Amino acid sequence: RCGAMMVKEIEKSGMPVVHMVNMVPVAKGIGSNRIVKTYGISYPMHDPEATEEAQREQRYELVGRALKALNTDIREQTVFE
Repeated sequence: RCGAMMVKEIEKSGMPVVHMVNMVPVAKGIGSNRIVKTYGISYPMHDPEATEEAQREQRYELVGRALKALNTDIREQTVFE
């Protein structure tokens, strides 16, 4: 919940923020607007069972999705999957 509150407060200042989180319902409940769903609590940016190369690709893809979310005009809460 702490991350969602930080996102909400930063957005109040007018700066767009992407919340990368695996618990989408919590992010929505707190009020995050741009949400990118991640892999899990312990390893949010990659699947720990994947190869090192696959993990790098997973991180690259998530960051790309976050950048796309940051550059997208939105009118309501949006989950970028």
